[in-house]
Amino acid sequence: MPLKKLALALVIATIILLYFVGGGEKYFSIDLYQGLFERSPVATAAVFFSVFFIATSCSLPVTAILTLAGGIVFGTLTGFSLSLAATTLGGTVALYSTRFLFYDLVKRRFTGQIEMVNKGIEKEGAFYLFGLRMIPVIPFWLLNLVMGLTSMRVPIFMLATFCGMMPVLLILTYTGDELGDIESFSFAEVFSPDLILALCLLASFPLLAKLLVKFLQRYVSRKNEPQ
Repeated sequence: MPLKKLALALVIATIILLYFVGGGEKYFSIDLYQGLFERSPVATAAVFFSVFFIATSCSLPVTAILTLAGGIVFGTLTGFSLSLAATTLGGTVALYSTRFLFYDLVKRRFTGQIEMVNKGIEKEGAFYLFGLRMIPVIPFWLLNLVMGLTSMRVPIFMLATFCGMMPVLLILTYTGDELGDIESFSFAEVFSPDLILALCLLASFPLLAKLLVKFLQRYVSRKNEPQ
């Protein structure tokens, strides 16, 4: 086995081992982070980022849950920043895991998704990945793995992921922030204007994302047309 593959395999095996030995499921508890945050905000942010990064690197489908949790614990701005950094960097590690470790396994298991992605990238390039981040026809964790089978350069992958994930992560953290402000299940608390706005944004985001992607597609097509 080449040295790069061996090193990556050891890293992933170590992460999985530490998760089970250390009772990793407890690190997905919102109460844990709220308690830590009261004592040490910086340390809490570091632990949360590490857990989010590792979960994304291991292709666990927890992006939405952890992003909401980040909004509840840290508020919109900090929660959004931590989530965006963790998803971008963790997604890149997942891409590398396909390229250096699980290439044949992913290729056999997700044939349909691979064909769709290859056709889209051949036609639209990095903008296609940006669109899939905005409109998750393929789940975030799975798309990271599938992208490892393409020839897309890693910096382009990171940029498209960073830009494409910004809107949905911002809405999720804002929603989490508003949910975290609920102190009692009174009518005024549950139906506050800010929370209603957050839920409306969350519900309407798929439609808004489709409209934005279509607009950008037309704009890019016009720019590429010969003068």
